[in-house]
Amino acid sequence: MRHFFQLILYVVIFSLAWNTYASTLIQREQAFIFFANHHKDSVPDSYQYIQLEYKNIPKDSELEDALQILIYLDLIKNAPVDIYADKAISIYMFEILSEKILWIQVGAEQNDIDKKNIYTSSDDLKAIKNLLEKRASGIKINSWLSINPTWTSSLGEKSAILEDVYETISDLHYDRSELEENQLVEWAIRGIAESTWDKYTTYFPPVESEDFFQWLDGEYEWIGSYVEMPSPWNLTIVSPIVGSPSEKAVIRWWDRITHVDDKEISEDKALREVISWIKWPAGSQVKLTIYRESDNSTLDILVTRAKIVIKDIEHEKLNNNTYYIRVKNFWENVDTEFKAALEALSLEVNVDKVIFDLRNNPGWYLGEVSTMLSYFVEKSSPTAIVDYGNREIKYSSRWYDLIDFTNYELIFLQNSGSASASEIMVGTIKDYYPDSVIIGEQSFGKWSVQSLKTYYDGSTLKYTAAKWFTWRTKQGIDGVWITPDIQLEFDSDRWERLELDNQLERALSY
Repeated sequence: MRHFFQLILYVVIFSLAWNTYASTLIQREQAFIFFANHHKDSVPDSYQYIQLEYKNIPKDSELEDALQILIYLDLIKNAPVDIYADKAISIYMFEILSEKILWIQVGAEQNDIDKKNIYTSSDDLKAIKNLLEKRASGIKINSWLSINPTWTSSLGEKSAILEDVYETISDLHYDRSELEENQLVEWAIRGIAESTWDKYTTYFPPVESEDFFQWLDGEYEWIGSYVEMPSPWNLTIVSPIVGSPSEKAVIRWWDRITHVDDKEISEDKALREVISWIKWPAGSQVKLTIYRESDNSTLDILVTRAKIVIKDIEHEKLNNNTYYIRVKNFWENVDTEFKAALEALSLEVNVDKVIFDLRNNPGWYLGEVSTMLSYFVEKSSPTAIVDYGNREIKYSSRWYDLIDFTNYELIFLQNSGSASASEIMVGTIKDYYPDSVIIGEQSFGKWSVQSLKTYYDGSTLKYTAAKWFTWRTKQGIDGVWITPDIQLEFDSDRWERLELDNQLERALSY
């Protein structure tokens, strides 16, 4: 009997010890959420449209969100398997994921067979967090290479050359005392971005990154254009903001500003300095010298600065039967403003024509236009295919039954500044509403999708992640454009003299 009670006692003690140990183990679900949270700020909202193939993943859960992020970044594969989310994750799997997702090697002494039978604990997770904090405190070329074995192995001998060039310039260059370590690293990063030869891929150092995001939203006084400086002296108009002084002065997409009030933009001028020449105050004029590559011309344009308030959607009833909706961009939350415009339209009794104005709309978020297309396309019907090179994501309508657009005549206004998400919207709706009419000029012809990654120091990388196609016609428009049904060039002289919009007038009279 005494032995029996001893056995019971051992079982109880072992059970308590195991429960204590098990409570410190990290489940696979916890691990995936941890890995995904490290990247969450660097992905656009469109990742949420990825349909998971994994089994037994709760809808609208943290785990679903985490897996969508990691799949979007191509850090894990979407596969019809059960990941056993509630099971503890082995050291072996944890090390593989840490290296692939976080670029950190945490190799332990055990061999791989042992690692598969040892599970990750909260202490292991703390160790990873400490490594991430140390890395975020400051990265040098050599330390970054040492924690990024994937890239080191792909560079081969070049990794040693890269490290040696950096150290040689830092330590032995004649002007080394005047060199700044951060600038050396930033120019190396810029070089990687520019080597893609893709004008949509740009690295913004911290100061330029702050300015870049400031122009995407807010209220300020200047000429009203989105701009980039992808290389020294190259200040480029990304897009004039709809209704802004830039648009009224007929500044165009990809115009390059060479001088501001006769001051040259030279290689030693930083973006923030050049912007300070153009800003302030509202009501004053600034002379911009523009190089226009499309016709190889240089011209001086006077622009009157104004207080710019960015509003993504404008809408109003233009006459007894026509409603007008202008979509200026597809930035964050534009779908909410679009819904409000459609709700206002739904209250109009006599309206049977809707004009959607997408002129000078540069695009932005694919997720926003996908949501907006759900007001036009029936539930689960396809809207677009996005090709990431090694996988395709098929976007489908969620179907918001607010307005039956088959009861309306749909007219779209576009010009050469209508790009990306604007072209997705027009192309997809034309697929489903073949009787809709496009008036204006050829669209910009940009079928690529950009993503933004923001880093710990405030810098930002904008890069081309994918290319898109309309679903029904499988149409890609890179260099092909969306051609209007009614070709009509904007009459800038008439606009400047009388502020009359000949393209809008044509849409009203159609």
